[in-house]
Amino acid sequence: MSRLDDAGVVVGAGTASARRRAIDLATSLPAWAAVLLVWAGGRVLSTFWLLIAFPLAARAMPENGVWGDDHGFGAFLVAWDGQYYEQISLHGYPDTLPLDAAGNVAQNAWAFLPAFPFAIRLLTISTGLPFEVGAPIVATVAGLVATALLYRLVRDRTGHAAAMWAVFFFACGPLSFLLQVGYAESTFLALTFGALLALERRRYGLVTVLGVVAAFTRPGALAIPLVLGVVALVRWIRARRADGRVLETFPLREQVRVVAAGLTMVAAGLAWPVIASHVTGTPDAYLETEMSWWVNFIGRVEFVPMTPWFLIAVRWLGVGGVLIVVFLLVAYPVWLLRRSTLRLGSTTVLYSAAYALYIFAVSLPMASTPRLLMPLAPLFGSPELVAKPWMRRTFVTAALAGQPVLVAVLWLLGPP
Repeated sequence: MSRLDDAGVVVGAGTASARRRAIDLATSLPAWAAVLLVWAGGRVLSTFWLLIAFPLAARAMPENGVWGDDHGFGAFLVAWDGQYYEQISLHGYPDTLPLDAAGNVAQNAWAFLPAFPFAIRLLTISTGLPFEVGAPIVATVAGLVATALLYRLVRDRTGHAAAMWAVFFFACGPLSFLLQVGYAESTFLALTFGALLALERRRYGLVTVLGVVAAFTRPGALAIPLVLGVVALVRWIRARRADGRVLETFPLREQVRVVAAGLTMVAAGLAWPVIASHVTGTPDAYLETEMSWWVNFIGRVEFVPMTPWFLIAVRWLGVGGVLIVVFLLVAYPVWLLRRSTLRLGSTTVLYSAAYALYIFAVSLPMASTPRLLMPLAPLFGSPELVAKPWMRRTFVTAALAGQPVLVAVLWLLGPP
């Protein structure tokens, strides 16, 4: 006997029964086991696509200076930016900035923060493992921690089912291969999700520690103290209503802890450019280094916050590009303020706004932009994204089909 499934496709009773048993098994697992199963499945899937891409890369570009047949799969996993992390892990940062033929600052290791490569160094020194093994281990373990924390962050607001969907899109989606290669993304994500979860529970000491380490892992950690400041301001206002009603208590002792946490994280977030300038003796060493990656896209320009997206839009798409940027600036906040999205909680929504503002203000849209947006993964827990069967099928298909595409585009053909 056969029947129609929810997609209108004829399936056998045996297929329907097997599907039902699989669903029953998945829903009966403890939450930690379900998260671990999805994460492990994602790692198997990512490894499969990376294994397929590796020989293609080795044959197509054996002399590209990034990897080759003689380096093996491990070197392939730490390609592109991983070379800089390896340099930092083994040799630290250069005392002087390299210059190009025109005397401008060239691409160099100061664009990459130290927490991730130094963590790898601790592992490799203590175990004797080479960097090309240690880096994926650190990234993969951090990816597991990030996945578990993402589940907790979303589950506390929208429940188990929405949290598991967020976990699936995060661990198995198009960019999930970055959770196991020699990039700092998974470490930064674990620290960020942990800080947001600690902020939800008002554990300000833990927020501070995680926020400070995040500030030395990837740019963008300043969004965390910004969220802390907004949340604290709202609580302070609610505790001092003009009509005399107290809607929420906010003791002075807690206020002091919040201010101390915020100032500490802001100082950490602003420290790296100062350190780079001090060590190299070059003013704006970090900014000049970061902008050396912009040259191939818009040439050498002066950095002005809030303008990079408009600059590249005008350069490549003209007026139409500017209109697209304006549309995104309007549509994203509107979507964040939808009732379904607000169910994720004020911390997640505020962070999604603050971090997106950071990306817009200081980064140039390029191949790395998709991975820079990975901290917005809690938004996958918005119930409206998987509210209907056709929506779930569409997102699952896009997630699974998108990964080989992005492995090819962002890892095989060019740096993400």
